[in-house]
Amino acid sequence: MDWQSVKSAICEGRRFTQTAEGCSVLSDTLMPSGGLIKVHFVAKTDHLMAHDGGAAFDELARHAVEISSMRGVRRLLSETNFNLSDDGIIWRDRFSIEEAPIAVSLIADASLRAASYMMAKGKVSGGIPLDERLRDELRRRFPNGHPNYEFAGKHRQHKFDFGMQDGSRTILVQSVNPEQSSIASAILKGLDVKAESSNVVPIFVFDRNDRWSSGSLGMLDLGGRSMEIDAALGGQLLAA
Repeated sequence: MDWQSVKSAICEGRRFTQTAEGCSVLSDTLMPSGGLIKVHFVAKTDHLMAHDGGAAFDELARHAVEISSMRGVRRLLSETNFNLSDDGIIWRDRFSIEEAPIAVSLIADASLRAASYMMAKGKVSGGIPLDERLRDELRRRFPNGHPNYEFAGKHRQHKFDFGMQDGSRTILVQSVNPEQSSIASAILKGLDVKAESSNVVPIFVFDRNDRWSSGSLGMLDLGGRSMEIDAALGGQLLAA
């Protein structure tokens, strides 16, 4: 038995990838939708910070589940010393390099527990989820673009629903709903990528049928440009 080959196969299966903020690696933990959770590491001065990249909230979007508040899941996570950022990232700080393997399991488990809790407490929204509709329609309209587009901001790696090049510009499209967590996540993404490059255009796509208030819509302009779903799918993205 060539154990070095076995070791190489296991490491390759983890899909270790260097990112702008550190690295990412696949865990062995499955979400209810069947996808493996990816864990991200950020290098600090003398330790590592690990997070789930928003995997728990991505799972909610796949199942078209909405929650009215983040308080419950934040309390659940704090009981085991995990943190939840306003933009939906589950994280824990101060892992040593030697603790990196167990950090993968811990973060993935926390992300799964959070997703399961929110799916049990949330409600299913009607119709096709906005992010799914957006990705599918834009992929057909702009075949050179990419769904689930990753872009490195000044402080962290971000994933947008869709991304594409338009000359020297990078168009980054993110669906948003009226929930505070969705709005905060979009604004933070937009500010971070714009801090990294002046050639990025974050566009936040919303559906007026989601009962937006004028104040909430106005907040989106802090991080990018807001656009109604029909306008986005009607070809106005490149005019933004």
